[in-house]
Amino acid sequence: MRDSGELNDTVLIVGADHGLHMGLNFAFFQSGRIEHKNPFFAMSVPEWLYEFSEKYQNEQGLEAASPFAANEQRLVTPFETYHTFRVLADWPEFETDSWKRSLFATQKAGRTCEEAGIGANFCMCKIPATV
Repeated sequence: MRDSGELNDTVLIVGADHGLHMGLNFAFFQSGRIEHKNPFFAMSVPEWLYEFSEKYQNEQGLEAASPFAANEQRLVTPFETYHTFRVLADWPEFETDSWKRSLFATQKAGRTCEEAGIGANFCMCKIPATV
């Protein structure tokens, strides 16, 4: 689809309410508990929006890294997803505050669940390594 040009004006977002949540993996392994409490999320953006995000990030004096690459390994929440939808709904005019809180901007490295607004029951930082 990307090579055909069909996604040039489309942001494709795929999500699920949780990961694997049945069977032995869920019941007995740490990875099952993590997947149960973390929804699946994937996003594909057109190349022009990817480039715009990087350029805007640099113009605003924010972190120089690509926001998409940086956010892959950072703690992001449905709050950032909400602001991403806000930016897309208002495009091409968007609020700078929503942009900075969206997935189009690099999110803070090393932030805690508390800083991100994640309740203790859903914080993956606190899961014991062994059962």
